[in-house]
Amino acid sequence: MHGESEVVAWSTATLCGVPIDKALPSNTFNPKDLANECKHRSQRIIQAKGTVSFGIGSALSRICSSILMDKRDVYPISHFQPEWGCCFSLPAALGRSGIIRTVEMATNSNEKADIRDSVEILSDTLKRVRENQ
Repeated sequence: MHGESEVVAWSTATLCGVPIDKALPSNTFNPKDLANECKHRSQRIIQAKGTVSFGIGSALSRICSSILMDKRDVYPISHFQPEWGCCFSLPAALGRSGIIRTVEMATNSNEKADIRDSVEILSDTLKRVRENQ
């Protein structure tokens, strides 16, 4: 999910298989600052350019290529998460039949709690949209 409630699973982030907190010197990487920047990047692009269509188009092209060519590449794709009862983005392998499988991430307890909070925000938003139709 993008925006204020998006969750970055830092516990799963690696560089060449090395956990990111061990791969980078601590004074060169601030996870909170980077996560905050990502949460607001699309808003800044829209303010500067008026749109994010080129980024969306580029991502969509790669997704379509993976499906049409049955590449089974992994992308963060919004799809139904039975555990949470709604759709949101998690890494998923894509092939000719669409989403082949969700790539399970071993998130820590804090990240799971953040995901739960984010899902609640998303669910509340969906309820409001349905009520206003």
